[in-house]
Order: sequence, then structure tokens, then C-alpha cells
Amino acid sequence: MMTRVVAPVRSAAVRLLGDLRLADAGEAGGKAAGLGELIAAGVRVPDGVVLSADVAAMPAVDRLALLEDVLAELGNGPFAVRSSGIAEDGSEHSYAGLFESVLDVSADELGAAVDRTLASARAARVATYGSKGAGASMAVIVQRMVAASTAGVALTADPINGDRHVCVITAVRGLGERLVSGAALGDEWVVREDVTTAGRQAEHAIDHRQAAAIAAEARRIAAARGVPLDIEWAIDAAGALWILQARPMTALPPDVSWEPPAPGAFTRQIRFGEWISEPVTPLFESWLLSAMEDRLHAQLRMWIGQRAPRPRHVMVNGWYFYSLNWLSPGSFARSLPSIMGHLIRAPRRVVGVVPPLVRHSYPLYERDWRDDLLPRYRAAVAAAEARVETLSVTELPKLIDEMADLAGEYFASIAAFAGAAYKMEMNLAQFYRRHLAGTLGGSHLPLLAGFEPPADPGRHAVVSLDWWFEPSTTGASTTSRTANYGRVVAAREAAEGAAFAALASSPRKLDAFRKLLAETQRLVPVREEHVGVLTIAWPVMRRAVLRIGEALAGRGLINNADDAFFLTHDEVLASLGGTSLPSTVDVDARRSRREENAKLVPPLLIGKVNRVVKSMWEMFPRLVGATRSERAIVSGSPASAGRATGFVRVVRGPHEFDDLQPGEILVAPLTAPAWTPLFTRAAAVVTDVGSAAAHASIIAREYGIPAVVGCGDATARLRTGMRVTVDGSTGNVEPA
Repeated sequence: MMTRVVAPVRSAAVRLLGDLRLADAGEAGGKAAGLGELIAAGVRVPDGVVLSADVAAMPAVDRLALLEDVLAELGNGPFAVRSSGIAEDGSEHSYAGLFESVLDVSADELGAAVDRTLASARAARVATYGSKGAGASMAVIVQRMVAASTAGVALTADPINGDRHVCVITAVRGLGERLVSGAALGDEWVVREDVTTAGRQAEHAIDHRQAAAIAAEARRIAAARGVPLDIEWAIDAAGALWILQARPMTALPPDVSWEPPAPGAFTRQIRFGEWISEPVTPLFESWLLSAMEDRLHAQLRMWIGQRAPRPRHVMVNGWYFYSLNWLSPGSFARSLPSIMGHLIRAPRRVVGVVPPLVRHSYPLYERDWRDDLLPRYRAAVAAAEARVETLSVTELPKLIDEMADLAGEYFASIAAFAGAAYKMEMNLAQFYRRHLAGTLGGSHLPLLAGFEPPADPGRHAVVSLDWWFEPSTTGASTTSRTANYGRVVAAREAAEGAAFAALASSPRKLDAFRKLLAETQRLVPVREEHVGVLTIAWPVMRRAVLRIGEALAGRGLINNADDAFFLTHDEVLASLGGTSLPSTVDVDARRSRREENAKLVPPLLIGKVNRVVKSMWEMFPRLVGATRSERAIVSGSPASAGRATGFVRVVRGPHEFDDLQPGEILVAPLTAPAWTPLFTRAAAVVTDVGSAAAHASIIAREYGIPAVVGCGDATARLRTGMRVTVDGSTGNVEPA
């Protein structure tokens, strides 16, 4: 460390940083006091002094006199001049970036730099707090300037999900001011224990060894302070690590565990998870969702002999995670005898599990759906709609059970048939990558769009599968739906022509491609039609629940009909049977807990992930063309081809639908049929969950806009107003 100057300070208004402690924050400000604590702990901090809060009220001529003391302590510069507000860098408010810092200041410029920092502080406080902020106390730090080769910020907890066991490091080349001011996003590293993982690498500012060293020092400092910290650091040309600032992280998500209550792996990324974007309500989870899962797995066992272990799902912090344990080697081994029996009796159904053989399987599931399930489902819903207002309240649970069972059967049909369509797309994507990408570039995605203008989603269009949300009755206008359709068709036809021409010299490959393309393309509009019918039962089931709620409210058991959604299935049945709700049932508390859980950012995958699941998890995005960019803010699965640049608009639910402006990038937890009208305004779509078979993928293609799905935490990392470029062919969202 540098040798510190020990000459006596000639004024009490100028104090060495090394002499300060947190108790001095009232005079020297939070930032300066924090630096003093770091120095006392042996942290490498640039030498510096603080001009106390009283200096701001001094005449300019007196402040200039004090600078002689500064120069006596620190020499002739260059200096870094920063604010140190009395309330700054506290545990409640950090004020990070609110006040101006002046860097590379020479001795001659020091007075002007101090005045500039004080002026920016006054202006910022007036803008934030009005006239009451004009006289707020402000100290000024003057430090020797570190000639940084790289610099950045280390956060000793994940600011997105609140995980206290990781250190998140961002880094840029040169001074860190570009990063702190928001002019650059920088590289990103995540350090968990001794494992460093490189994320975004736009500048390659540091390596694994440096990331580990920064994390180790940041954790040591945070452990001494006892709170998660936001630490600014710099590395000089000699490779020395300097700590420039350390302040408590504010607005940090709560420290929650995402460990599942059952062994194995669980996800919110596939099947039901693609339809659920928020913490679920108790009645949905314990009734409709559980019933649908049971019927789904009963159908899969009947069709292919697959036995899925319980639990079908787990709830963690109010969020739904679907079990992947049916993919584990142990579960597969237990299912194998049954699967082999089904393979002998119904081979075409079973071989559809394997993508290269799926073309033998999907016609059976399509026939089952169109000839039997679809008319049966529609008829049952129509019959339920005719009875829902006349049945006694005690008969309504049976009606709901009937609809839930049919909805589960219909979802099983989607899993089989739409899943087969997805596998056909994977086959096409692999063929394109092997035989066409080298010549034509791009991806297979333009080949799978432009077959049918997007339909009005209908009155049963849902925001989420959770029946607490009222189905939408708002559709996109016909003009909006068809405005880009001609362009999408032309792009598809051009892509087809280019592919045929590229394969013309190999008749065998051309013939195979034509057959594969024709089958895959035929499934595109059928898949959309199939999926669009799933929720026709939701309005009638929701009405039945509300009638039950009205009855319970009439007996004084709940305050209003809507409260029924915050009871469990067993509580509702017991109440209808005449039993009063236990005193432990607090509907308001459940609502509040759901609202708090909605602020969390859950991971896509939790639990112990075996090698088979991990391999499949990583493989699927690559199969449809995902190519990770080093500049990406977030990455996911490419879902609809093209590139679009625009300003981000994060939309979390229907209350924010009207906020989306034409040409903006729609960033959402997911999209479901009720979100379809937003596609007429969006320049591109980015979602937290979803696959190439999800609603966002299918609809974005028909509207001719890029889409990237399954990013995990796009709604947390992308903020409204950011300017980004969405590449729907590679699955990346980059700074524009």
C-alpha cells in the first residue's frame, strides 16, 4: 500500500480518511466514513481527505484556503473528487449516482472541482426533495486518482434474486465511471464459493483469476460490515486491486431459499410452467392445477406407459415448479417394463418420444384430438355453461371436477401433439444447421411462418392458467392482425426458394428436405388451433368458483366472492359442507403474501439436477439455433427470426397492457392468448419462460416480429427505457 502522508492537518475542516470511522458520518458523510472503516480494516484504499460538511457553507475564498491543506496531504494530483452526503451510503438509501464526481483533477483545477461537486449535490437534492433539500449537509472527498486499467463494481449478493451466496462482478476497461454512469454495461461475472462463471463479456476486462480475487476481497469487506455491499473497485497497471467505495446494497430482494421441499429437479419452464407467470393462488394450485396434472400423467401412462413419480409439482415461495423427476434414470427404469409393453402393443405412439421418429406418431394424436377430444370438450363446456347458473352451490364442485379433468386430458393432447410438432421443428432445425446454414446463414425459423393470419384469441383468452385472472374479451383488430402478413409470407417463400436452390445439386437431400419441410409446416397452424382451444372451459369454471364464493360470503365466511380463490380445495369443500373456516385461515394475509412473492425473481430450474436432465436442459435451445453472444444482456431460445432495435417496455400483467407503445420491445414473464393484441404494437418480444412451442413463439412468427423466449430473468435484467437489439435467430438481447 502507499505510504501515507503524516504531516499535521492545519484545519479541523480537513480530515484524513484513515482517521474516520462510521461514527463520523454526521460530519464527514457516509461515503467518507465508510472509506475510513475500510482503511482501518487494512483494505487498499487510495489516500485521501474529506472536507467536512461545514465546508459547503463557507465562502468560496475560505474553501480555497483549505485546499492548501489538501495539497499538503496528497501532493499535486491527479485527484478524484467525490461527494459524501450525510445521509449518503446508508443502509436505507445509497444515493448512488445522484451526485457528480470529477476525475483526473489537477492541483490547479481542484477548487473548481470541489465547487462543481457541491453544486451538483445542491441541484440533485433540490430536484429530489424540493426546497427542503437545498441546505442538506454535504462533505467532499478528495483522493489520489488510481490510473485504472480496469474497473467495476462487485455486489456481494445477487441484485436480481437476492442470493447472498454469490458475488456479482461487472467490469469495464479503463475507468469505472462509464459503468457507474450507465454509459456501458460492462462484462459480468458470477462467483459462487470458488467457482467463477463468465457471463456477458463485451470488453474482456478481467479474467477468472482477477474475478476470484475481487470477489474474495469484496466478501471479506462485507463480512466485516455485516451487510451485503455494493463495492467500486479498480485495478491499476501494476495489477494492484484498489477499493474506491463500499456502500450497503439497498432495495435488495429478501434472502429466500429456492430449495424444493422434495428431492429431485423441478422447473417452471415447460408444460404448465409456460402458462404460469406469477405466484399461483391457493385454490388454483390445490384444485384445477393438481387435477390437470393428474390427468396429464394418467394419459401419458395410458398412451406410452410412462409412470411419473409424485409429487407432480412443488410450491416454493408461492411459485409453481413442475417435476422433472420422470426424466431421471431411476424413474425411467421403473417405467421401462410398462413402456416396453406399450411399444409392443402401440409402437407408433411410443416412438414419438424420440424426435427422429416422431413423424410416425403425431398423426395418431392429431386424429384423437380432432375426431374425439375436440368435439367432446366443446360439447362438455357448452353443457356446463348451460347449467352453471342453475345448479345448486353444492353441485358446483362436481361440475368443476368434470371440467378440470377434461382440461387435463386436453392438456395431455397438447403435450403429445404440440410436443410432436416441436420435435418436428427440432428435426428441421438440425437439417438446416447441417446442410443449409453454411451456405445461406440465418436459421430455419422463417420457414415456419406465414401460414394463417393470427386469429382473434376469443373471449376465453387467458392471461395465465390461474383462474383467478378474468379471461380477456379484447382482441386485435383484423387490420392489425393482417398488416404484416404479406411480408411474412414473402419472407417464407424466399427462404424456401433459397433452400431449394442450395440443395439442388443433391437430389436425395432436396427430397428429404421437401418432405421434412412439408410435414413441419403443416403442423404450424394446426398447433396454434390446437393450443387456442385449451382454455374454453376457464370462463365457466371461474363462474362456478365465484358462485361458491358468493355463497361463502353470504354466510360471512369470507368478505367477498373473489376471496374464494385464496382458499384451498379442502377448505372450500368443508365450508360448503357446513364447516366454518379455521381461525388460521387469513385471506388478507394470503393475498399480501402473494403480492410479496410476486416481487421475487425465481430461477427456472431448482433442486438436484442429474446429468441426463442437465444435458437435455442445455441441449434444447441449441437444437433450435441458440448461439450465446458475449454482448448479450440476456439470452434464451430463438423463437421468431429477425432483428429489431427499440426501447424496452416491461409488462408484467394486464394492468400494464396499455403502457406498451408502438415500436417498443415487449418484455414479459410470458405471453398467453390474452396478450395477443400486444403483438400488433411490439417490435419484438422477450419472455422469462417458454420454448419454441410457447404462445410467444407461435404468435410472434405470424406477426413477423423477432422473439426470444425462456430467458429466465429478462423482466428483471431489462428495464423499461433501455435501448436494446433483439436477435430472434440466435436468442440474444444486446445493448443497442
